[in-house]
Amino acid sequence: MPSAAQRPGPTAGGAGTGRAVWTRTAAAVVAAAFALTGCSAGAVTQTAGQASAVNGYSGQVGNLLVRNASIDFPPSAAPTAGAAYQPGGAAPISLTLVNNGASADKLLSVSSPVAGAGQITGDATVPGGSTVTVGNNTGTDSQALAGRTISIKLTGLVGPVRAGLTYPITLRFQNAGVLNGELPVGEPSAAPEAQKK
Repeated sequence: MPSAAQRPGPTAGGAGTGRAVWTRTAAAVVAAAFALTGCSAGAVTQTAGQASAVNGYSGQVGNLLVRNASIDFPPSAAPTAGAAYQPGGAAPISLTLVNNGASADKLLSVSSPVAGAGQITGDATVPGGSTVTVGNNTGTDSQALAGRTISIKLTGLVGPVRAGLTYPITLRFQNAGVLNGELPVGEPSAAPEAQKK
């Protein structure tokens, strides 16, 4: 019997080769899995700076969230109109208010440098744990507010309000505080009259 030093080692196609190939293959698969799961870890992705496809402004102050807020496109304006609203006019606002707190909060005022004043009509109280939709909708106002309606407008516009632009706005809530945002002018297809057709 030959000694261990005299025994031939694994050769191509020998019994030891299958185990070596399997070990190398398994190691390559594990290395590839680690490489793929770590792709762009810590890097800035291509979509990191892209805006959401949601049409309106969204923001939060305290327990109050504002969702899909926009200046309504006037139903009487042509979709190709340059100015949605003329100086001296009034521009209605649509938005959804979400109160994540346990107690009620109330929208006290709305203002913008593009308007002489802001007008809130109706009781703008948002009960704790509730959602209230204001403006451009299909009846959600009365359902959410048990028969009450709210409307919000910017009045006495100091200049034209144009589609495709955003305009600064300040919302002041009784408990949550002040929220500043930029409201876009809504799309012509989102105008209330277009929804009724």
